[in-house]
Amino acid sequence: MNDGTLQALEFDRIVTAVRSLALTPLGATALDRLAPATDAGGVAAALAATSEGLAYIDANAPFGLDAPADLEQTVAALAVEGRVVEPLQLVGLARFLASMDAVCAAFGAAAGGPYPTLEAVIGAVQSFEREVQAIRAAINPEGEVLDDASPKLRTLRERLRRQRNRLRGTLESYLRGRDTAKYLQERVVTERGGRFVLVVRSEHRAAIPGIVHGSSGSGASLFLEPLSTVEINNDIVALEELESEEIHRILLGLANTVRQRALDLRRTLAAAEELDVIQARASFSRLVDGVEPAIAADARIELPEARHPLLIAAVRARAGGDSRADGKDPARNGPVPVDLHIAPPVGALIVTGPNTGGKTVALKTVGLLVLMAQAGHHVP
Repeated sequence: MNDGTLQALEFDRIVTAVRSLALTPLGATALDRLAPATDAGGVAAALAATSEGLAYIDANAPFGLDAPADLEQTVAALAVEGRVVEPLQLVGLARFLASMDAVCAAFGAAAGGPYPTLEAVIGAVQSFEREVQAIRAAINPEGEVLDDASPKLRTLRERLRRQRNRLRGTLESYLRGRDTAKYLQERVVTERGGRFVLVVRSEHRAAIPGIVHGSSGSGASLFLEPLSTVEINNDIVALEELESEEIHRILLGLANTVRQRALDLRRTLAAAEELDVIQARASFSRLVDGVEPAIAADARIELPEARHPLLIAAVRARAGGDSRADGKDPARNGPVPVDLHIAPPVGALIVTGPNTGGKTVALKTVGLLVLMAQAGHHVP
């Protein structure tokens, strides 16, 4: 199909509207690529899938697909052997995989039917319940790795808490001490280069033995680490390094449990994408009060009470921009239905009428609805 024709008929804006109904980035990407097909069997199958998705939603509830915006980046990270996946990405992945289990459970108890197309798609979904539980046991919803993620991590963090409390108590003694507080520029504990320090007046540098880790912009203050806290600070830095290493090991282990099921993951992702495409087209059908068009074996076109979809307010809000269907205000006028019938042996139709009488809208309506049908969409 010529790109100029697609643009002239504003098929790109239909794509934008339908894509806005996707529930996952996988579905949105697939819908972006969706183009009118020329294979009659493929078109019929796509239209039937849309009808089936609509029937399922009407008889039950919308598909409960749930995926983070960065799901595709997470999948790309999993494709690199030995690469650590960030905690929040793992949390999002667990949310997506759990939603797929929920979709399968809901389908198993679905009313109506049969739903052969949906059944075939959902049949490819693999459960990752054990992996989801492992991720949720190790990482909280905010992306923080929990103490209970491993016995070693719990031990390290307990040691860190003790050392930090010990350090805090030592530094606070400098803030409260009569002999030391008078040398401080501010009675606060701050941090420089991962070390906890005091803010000492420059002229009293020698009053408190310690290591200087820098000065203020004016040079009036020095950031000093008292000698009595150097060993504690060293211990804290070493423990933090061990903590980071253990977190790295935990995150890598969680990612690897999913990596080991790469084929199952690909099948589940493909099923999610297909389900999302079906539900988005079905949702669009509800939006425009669409019907499944029948594909004629000959060159006939029969469109009773057809409406230009981009003159429907709900579609326009999702498609963005102003419709090029005509020069009028579509919000004020709304779509005017058009009846069109061309059947062999007739192969052409002459449209006449006054200026601004709707000739262009009628022609564009026919062209756009044909393109939509070829892409598996119901037509208004």
